[in-house]
Amino acid sequence: MTTPQGRTGDARGVRSVRLQDAALALVALFPELFYFGTLIVPSTTWEQRLWMLLLAAAEGAALLLRRHRPVVTFGAVWVIATGANLLSIAHVFDYTPCFGLLIALYTVSEQCRRSVALPALALAFVPLSLAIYSTVAFYGGSSTLPVLVANIAFYLPITLAVWWLARWSRAARRAAERQQQEVAEVRRRVTQERVRIARELHDIVANAVAVMVMRAETARVTAFEDPARGEAFEHIEDLGRSTMAELRHMLRLLRTSETPAEEGNTHGLGDLDRLLADIRRAGVQISLETRGTPLRIDDSVGQTAYRLVQEAATNITKHAGPGTRAVVRITWDESLIIEVVDDGAGQPPGAQRELSTGHGLLGLRERVALFGGLLSAAPYGPGFRVAAALPVSTARATGAAAVGESRPA
Repeated sequence: MTTPQGRTGDARGVRSVRLQDAALALVALFPELFYFGTLIVPSTTWEQRLWMLLLAAAEGAALLLRRHRPVVTFGAVWVIATGANLLSIAHVFDYTPCFGLLIALYTVSEQCRRSVALPALALAFVPLSLAIYSTVAFYGGSSTLPVLVANIAFYLPITLAVWWLARWSRAARRAAERQQQEVAEVRRRVTQERVRIARELHDIVANAVAVMVMRAETARVTAFEDPARGEAFEHIEDLGRSTMAELRHMLRLLRTSETPAEEGNTHGLGDLDRLLADIRRAGVQISLETRGTPLRIDDSVGQTAYRLVQEAATNITKHAGPGTRAVVRITWDESLIIEVVDDGAGQPPGAQRELSTGHGLLGLRERVALFGGLLSAAPYGPGFRVAAALPVSTARATGAAAVGESRPA
């Protein structure tokens, strides 16, 4: 339903267009009456002035309809211009209008297809030719040839230029419309793909994780005879519930194409203790060191810092394995410096390739680059080091560690 404000805005737009058309009609009529006519010439009778004013008023009224009825407008203006030139040749008065005809020609050529625009161009030369003949007949004598050449040099180029400009404007407008349609189609397809991915994630991943959580909960309850086993199942259950919460958030983002990718996610540096506790349960001896005084950071920066530590620590469990010693260093300075270093002394799992997607560190580089920084991920002695510099405010980071060779993530 259209709101009152919407109706008011539409009415203002229509009023503005009408005023523009009225102003354009006046701009065309004044030179026609005073330069191509004899309205203020003393020898002109009041009857002749009345005829010229009536024809000009009819032409102006027709031009007000040019946006909605371009062909009708051109026809009406053409009849008026042709009639005025014929009456001028018959010495009823001296009035040879042309600017209104050019405006009507532009409108019909810009809004209509070529099969209409070409005949309009040909028809436009009829009253213009009569205007040339009337002018030549009026001057006559030995000046006939110069006057003829001068009039042809005026009317022919300006008429062709108006027609060509109209056709060019039409082509540009249609190209812009096609581009808008293509952009809209691409957005529609992207939205459909996001919804499809969300549906697939729900049908495949969500159901599997839900079953995993329920089975782990059942096993934990029934595993009284082995407390260690019950603790392991409790850990699996907690991880499953956390994964389901993450998955629900991701599904909401996928199904809402206009929502920014990080909106609504609350992970930040305050969640590192729980994250590192999960890593320790996997057999990695990882510690957290903080240096300097914590400063204010944007939520998006905190989210990026959390994801950096999460990806680096997860890589340690996948590639270095249990028994590895690692440290997470957070340094508060002009920038937030984050380092995750391991000694590579663990026992790597046998299925490293199956555990890696190959896109983790690439995604981190893209995240850090959004803030003007670079990610460093490279071997560090027998182990590996991941580091980045992030801004402590909305200002861009001015420096970061050099980028090294990364292992699969």
